[in-house]
Amino acid sequence: MRPTHSPGLPIADRPIMPAEYGIPATVDGILPWIHVERRLTEAMVYWIATSGPGGRPRVRPLDGLFLDRILYVGGSPATRWARDLETNQQVAVHLDGLDVVILEGTAELLESGVEPDLAVRLAAMSNDKYPQYGMTAESYRGPGPFAIRPSLVFAWTQFPADVTRFRMATDDAS
Repeated sequence: MRPTHSPGLPIADRPIMPAEYGIPATVDGILPWIHVERRLTEAMVYWIATSGPGGRPRVRPLDGLFLDRILYVGGSPATRWARDLETNQQVAVHLDGLDVVILEGTAELLESGVEPDLAVRLAAMSNDKYPQYGMTAESYRGPGPFAIRPSLVFAWTQFPADVTRFRMATDDAS
């Protein structure tokens, strides 16, 4: 099985799973990256899984914005999930529904906020998606948001036929 790869896009292939799951041995029928990008961009809720210093897992629903292959989430630094990320930046994110998207990566608190041009883009996206918050470019001056950069993404709409693993170009995990 040869992975599929277009320049600038994540490498798409099949994840390694036990044979009894029936994952096809070829890349025929895998999902396109655009499907995952669309799901991550349009999602209203992102279920974020963290673990703190004691290793206790936590899952919380968060609002977020997916832009340029980065998921931006914010919230009070006093929340348990944000404090977890201070000590362990490894994170998993799952979307609601049977059109599955699971993102694994690292989260970084942007202490100084984001660049002004990006702040304008994020504020516009937020106001389209979550108009109740009234975000402005100033809202992204820092500290925060958290930038979650994926290393692996798993997705499927019809398990096991289209189960797909996307590896970011710098990742060699299975």
